[in-house]
Amino acid sequence: MIIDELVGFSNLYGSNEELVLAGGGNTSAKDGDIMYIKGSGTRLCDITAEGFVAMSRSKIAEIFTKTYPDNDKEREALSLADLMAAKLPNQENKRPSVETTLHSLFPQRFVLHLHPALINGVTCSNEGKIACDRLFGNRVLWIDPVKPGYTLAKICYDTLAEYKNATGNDADIVLLANHGIFVADDTVEGLGDKLFFVMDKIREEITNEPDFSVGEFDGEKGRDIFNEISEVFGEDSVVTYEPSALSLEYAKNKESFDKIYYPFNPDQVVYCKPYPVYVEVLGEVKGIVEEYKAKNGFLPKIVFVKDCGLFGVDYSQKGSETAVALFNDAMKISVYARDFGGGKPMSPDLTDFIVNWEAESYRSKQ
Repeated sequence: MIIDELVGFSNLYGSNEELVLAGGGNTSAKDGDIMYIKGSGTRLCDITAEGFVAMSRSKIAEIFTKTYPDNDKEREALSLADLMAAKLPNQENKRPSVETTLHSLFPQRFVLHLHPALINGVTCSNEGKIACDRLFGNRVLWIDPVKPGYTLAKICYDTLAEYKNATGNDADIVLLANHGIFVADDTVEGLGDKLFFVMDKIREEITNEPDFSVGEFDGEKGRDIFNEISEVFGEDSVVTYEPSALSLEYAKNKESFDKIYYPFNPDQVVYCKPYPVYVEVLGEVKGIVEEYKAKNGFLPKIVFVKDCGLFGVDYSQKGSETAVALFNDAMKISVYARDFGGGKPMSPDLTDFIVNWEAESYRSKQ
């Protein structure tokens, strides 16, 4: 059955941490007018058939025939309502992935969407489009950075239509700047062939590798900072400390830290909060965190400390470790991007949109 194939390749790719972290990525399968799409808040690594939402493809297609307001909040609310209305009966308590409309654009039977750091070393770089054209020609489509939700879906709708008119073929590999990759195929095996075709070509270009071995850090200062963070965030907080060589490199001074200050992709915003904070000396944590909260309305999850490295903090062990894992991923992206003109994070406007975007807020809560 098609749902069994969908569960199988979702679990397969979702269990590979080089490809998927936390609740990232999504998958889908089409059977006539029905599309089964990963539910928001589920994880590919352990999703079951119940984790997918059955949608009407024809009703999703109607979304692209409508005109929505220019106002971000109104546009996203109305298009989301139309998307929810495309759910089939008995799916009322499920919420489809935020990228459901993108999956619907591919006529192929199966679609796989992931955010591997290796691929995002290109999509989050200054020379990403140049590299995409050089490595893949018109075999792979490139989409410039754009607000997620309906805006992204409509741009992809138009771009895929233009590609079909120009080449006579349906696009089946798309790179989204500051986001990730979509691959589509009528077979599960074809998905893997296309994904690893792209990853292998990029791997051939890589000369810089991230170093997550333990670096030379100030253990006494690290211990004191750990205690200071715990005190500032409260007794219910959980702090995860990783003094990797790479985190120490980015923590050595403010100039180095600024290279990974802005987020590279939406997952980083969802699981790490949009901006980390930088601490140079003991006693600074309280003031820096209070200033951060006053400015942003929430607490940071990532703290970089000179001579100590990276600290993740949340109010659960899972949340703390996930924040560190996703920020490690961001540092990997930054390193890989060195071979493509250096890292190019999301713009502040795009970051703020995602912070306030209802769909991503929902995913974060799940």
